[in-house]
Amino acid sequence: MDFKLHDIEAITNNFAEAQKVGSGGYGEVYRAIHEGEEIAVKKLHQLQGLDNKQFDSEFRNLRNIRHQNVVRLIGYCYETKSKYMKHNGELVFATIMERVLCFEYMHGGSLDKHIQDESCGLEWPTCYKIIKGTCEGLDHLHTSQGKPIFHLDLKPGNILLDESMTPKIGDLGLSRLVASTKTRQTEMRDGTLGFMPPEYIDSGFISKKFDVFSLGVIIIKMLAGDKSYFRCSEMPSEQFIELVRKNLSPSKKNIILSLFIPLTHNTYVFLSHFCTANY
Repeated sequence: MDFKLHDIEAITNNFAEAQKVGSGGYGEVYRAIHEGEEIAVKKLHQLQGLDNKQFDSEFRNLRNIRHQNVVRLIGYCYETKSKYMKHNGELVFATIMERVLCFEYMHGGSLDKHIQDESCGLEWPTCYKIIKGTCEGLDHLHTSQGKPIFHLDLKPGNILLDESMTPKIGDLGLSRLVASTKTRQTEMRDGTLGFMPPEYIDSGFISKKFDVFSLGVIIIKMLAGDKSYFRCSEMPSEQFIELVRKNLSPSKKNIILSLFIPLTHNTYVFLSHFCTANY
């Protein structure tokens, strides 16, 4: 669905602060009701050099993606708007491009809210559900769309959860558009360097392994805490698995044992380490 800017301004009360539910590197997010459905409205930051044809093509294609582990894009709009703005302390009349994306609303928030320095606050069955669902969503993007769709900014903040803690990959497409307006050095200062594979940092090489590396970092952080990835890169798999086992909370460890799946947990730790290994 193509939205008109005045309609989006109406359902967000002109992007009222009271309806704002979050913000990130790409823009601010507002909660709104459209045709009886609760939606998330993302007003994108101004980006110099972003081509409208590229924007339209990117999100027209992404709107057709349907998968239970990918956040559904409902619609979008891009329109020019003239208004008074402050520039060097003075009010000037300027014409700006407003770009807005509308997604299904995810009541569970993002995964990063559940990850602490030393552990993940979620129990192992929920962690397993999130890991499995994220893998399935990523596989769908890589293998089921005619040509692979790379996310290029997969991280806990972009994995959104519904009321039942089902994960859905969000912010799809934005990283590619932003990358087209920046140098690689600028991208690396945006705070996602820890999720980028070495071959990209060294040479700018992009393949589906980019997202696989990011997925491995996410799994490591879920199993062993936010600070764990840097320790992972400094030790062999067996030693890191033992470190994760020691850092497991007693409640999580008991649940894993009660479900008779300690091997499953160890396997995930090993696979996360493998995902982030140098190719």
